[in-house]
Amino acid sequence: MFEKIISDANFKLAYLKIIDQFAADRKNFKYHGLDNLLLKDYDLDPQKLINIAQKELVQKIEISPALSIKIPKKSNPKKFREIFIYNLKERIKAQAIFQILSPEIEKRLSDRLFSYRPGKSPYLAAKNFGRRYRRSFLSDYALILDLENYSDLIDKSILFTQLKGIFFDQDVLDVLNLFIFNKVYRQGAIETPSKGLVQGVPLIAMFANLYLSDLDFKYQNIVPFYIRVGDDIAFFDKKKEKLGEIMGNLKIELLVKKLAINEQKLYIGPARASFSFLGYNFNNGLISLEESFVKKTELGWKEILTYKNSSNNKKDQLLKKIMLEPKNNYNFKFQRIIKDKPLVNNSEQIKKLSESFWRILTKFFYQRYSPRNRRLLEERTRELGIKSLYNYYKKFHYERD
Repeated sequence: MFEKIISDANFKLAYLKIIDQFAADRKNFKYHGLDNLLLKDYDLDPQKLINIAQKELVQKIEISPALSIKIPKKSNPKKFREIFIYNLKERIKAQAIFQILSPEIEKRLSDRLFSYRPGKSPYLAAKNFGRRYRRSFLSDYALILDLENYSDLIDKSILFTQLKGIFFDQDVLDVLNLFIFNKVYRQGAIETPSKGLVQGVPLIAMFANLYLSDLDFKYQNIVPFYIRVGDDIAFFDKKKEKLGEIMGNLKIELLVKKLAINEQKLYIGPARASFSFLGYNFNNGLISLEESFVKKTELGWKEILTYKNSSNNKKDQLLKKIMLEPKNNYNFKFQRIIKDKPLVNNSEQIKKLSESFWRILTKFFYQRYSPRNRRLLEERTRELGIKSLYNYYKKFHYERD
C-alpha cells in the first residue's frame, strides 16, 4: 500500500486534484501556506513541486507547520474561528495518502455518518433527518447534541491505535504519523499541539470521521434513528427514558475518548418541542431557518445597503454593479438560501425575511421606509430585475414539476 501512495501516478493525480479544487474555489493565485509559495510559482514546472512532495514523503521528512489564521465565523461575523493552511507540497502529500487509504477507511464507517464523504453530504443528512422528523415528530423523543471542540480534542494516541488496527504496513503508519503529530505556526511561534488534529486537508477530516466510528455502529443499532454529521449527533426514539440512559452512557464513552458534550447545545425531550440541528430550527412540525442565520443575513444586507449622503445616482451604480456579478448578486444569493435550506416549511418566516430585504433597500435610497417610498423603489429598481426571496421560495416548493 505504501508503494501505491508514493507512486508517480498517484502523486500526479494528487496534484491534479489540488489544481481542480483551487480552480473551483478560485484559490489559484492567493492560496499559500507558511512558505508563501503560490501555485503560480510552479506554473512553469509543476513537476518540480510534485517531485519535492514525493521525495519528502518517501524519506518521511517532517511536514512543514500549518499556518494558523483567524477568520470571521459564518454564523457570527463578529466572532472568529481558527483555520489552518498547509503549504502546497504538504497538501499534495496529504492528498496522495488520502486517495489510496480512503477506500479502506470507508469500509469501516457507518452509513449513518454524513460528513466529508462521497454521497454522504450534510445536505443529504438534513434531508434524511427531516424525513424522519416530519413523519414522527408527534410521537418521537429527540436527543440532539454537539461535541465540544471535537477536532481540537481528539486524542492522538487513541486515533493512532485505531489506525494500527487497520493498516499493518509500518511505512504507511509512519506517514500517517506525520499528519497526526504535525506542528502549527501560531502568533509568531511554532507549536506542537498535545491534542487535537490540525485541520485543513481531507486526510484530517477522514481521521475525524474514523475516531467515533465504533460509537456510530453501536448506537445506530440501539435506536430507530441515529445520524452523525461531524460533531453533530441526533437520536430519535419512542422512549425518553431510553434516550436519557443513552446520554449517560455516551458521556462516559466520550470521556474515555477525551471528548465532551457541549451542554449549551444539548437537547433531550419531545421531538415536537423547539430545538436546532444542522442549521435549522424545529418546532412542532414547523422547520425554520435558525435565528442566528436570519440575523447574519440581514446584517450582511445592512453592511452594504446602509444609507449615506451619497447621490442616488451613485447608489444606482452600486446596485447595478452588485446585480452584474454572476455569483454575488442578490437573486443568486436568494436562490442559494432556498436551495441550501430545502427543509424549511415556515413560509411566514421566509416572507418576513424577504420583506426585510426590501425595507433595508428602501431605507438605503430614501432614508426611511414608507409605502410610498416602497413604490418609488419598485419603479427605480425594475430594470435591475431584483426578484423576491419569497417568490424563489414559492417557486422552489410549490411550482416545481
